[in-house]
Amino acid sequence: MTTRDEDLKIVGVPPEKRPSLQSLLSESFEGWYLRHSMNTLSNIEVVWEAISGENPAGLVMLKTLYDKVGYVYYIAVAIDYRRRGVASRLLEHSLEYFSRLGMREVYASIEKGNVGSEALFMTHNFVKTSYGEVSSKYGNLTALNLYRKMLVVPGETLLCRQLTSTQQDVV
Repeated sequence: MTTRDEDLKIVGVPPEKRPSLQSLLSESFEGWYLRHSMNTLSNIEVVWEAISGENPAGLVMLKTLYDKVGYVYYIAVAIDYRRRGVASRLLEHSLEYFSRLGMREVYASIEKGNVGSEALFMTHNFVKTSYGEVSSKYGNLTALNLYRKMLVVPGETLLCRQLTSTQQDVV
């Protein structure tokens, strides 16, 4: 199976059609992450699906956290489509979406030791950050609320990407 850019389309998925995407989550996550991603799928603000031909290739879940702050909750890619640029395209689409909304920054958290996810986000200009940095930017109470909404758990690394008003540095 090949995935060429022109073959991959990204479409929004309304809540009533999201149960069909659960198999993508089952292929990508296990344990707590699987349970949480399944629950998140039904009530998250935005879900984008990557489709190659007629096949579901991946998905991304997004949420607005605070004022001009976005969050990439989950990116899941079907096993047959991994290492073909699907996750990268989903992340690029997400950054463009958040930029169109006027977001100033986007956060994501990854499990420590997840080399693939770390490489994906670092390639797209995310940097590691900490609660202290978020707190100094927004204040303690807002930082606590942001962390609560992000559900950053022990063993995860928080990442941040600043957005600009132009799209020239998204990719």
